[in-house]
Amino acid sequence: MNEERIFLITGAASGIGLSIAEKALEEGATVVAADLDEPALKANHERLGDRYVARASDAGNVQAIEDLIGFIDREFGRLDVLVNNAGAALLSRVEDVVEDAYDTQMNVLLKGPIFLVKSAARLLRAAPDGVVINIASASAVLSMHNYCPYGIAKGAIVKFTEDCVISVPGIRHNTVLPGFVETPGFVGANDEDVLAQIRAFAEAHNPVPRVGAVDDISEATMFLASPKASYITGAKLLVDGGLSRLHPLTMPQ
Repeated sequence: MNEERIFLITGAASGIGLSIAEKALEEGATVVAADLDEPALKANHERLGDRYVARASDAGNVQAIEDLIGFIDREFGRLDVLVNNAGAALLSRVEDVVEDAYDTQMNVLLKGPIFLVKSAARLLRAAPDGVVINIASASAVLSMHNYCPYGIAKGAIVKFTEDCVISVPGIRHNTVLPGFVETPGFVGANDEDVLAQIRAFAEAHNPVPRVGAVDDISEATMFLASPKASYITGAKLLVDGGLSRLHPLTMPQ
């Protein structure tokens, strides 16, 4: 299905991004895996092989983005699928937000995808079925404790994706909105007490009573990247086990 296609996936060293990369490789694609975690990129390349093209790159830096797209143009002369997945979850209440954390998240979660689409549009438009998939979050459509400015940036990415359907034609643009998914960047990933609270909440309240797995998100992403989704653009696909139907959402603080 993806034979000979070129994917660019940001945040592809671990978690959801790595899972998407692995599935694309299984289907015959070449994946340019961009991330700041060079040791993880190197280890993945050694495990997955030469079609996992590891590139150390800052998804929130415009010059790094332009350099990355330039590399793809020189090396492959094409790009079929762009997955904006790089994350930065530095969560706080509105009254506690600090400028550095705000800037970091807005750069990675909002500025980065905008400038990646800008820089990659020519290559994507030239592909037989050029696709952009932005990984947002169910927090884009929920009111939640401690999700400033993360949820704001994710909400903006949903709107950006919808606008791109009209303003960046000739490319399909879709958004995937995960719920709680256990990844290295998952809220509380290094705190067993927090993880236990979130798992217990999901098991007690989610219509699908569990926390999500990375494969739940990568399978949805690969569907949207496939020819089976060739008539789908502007979609907002919630992959959250029903979390977003529990509104207003009351989570442990």
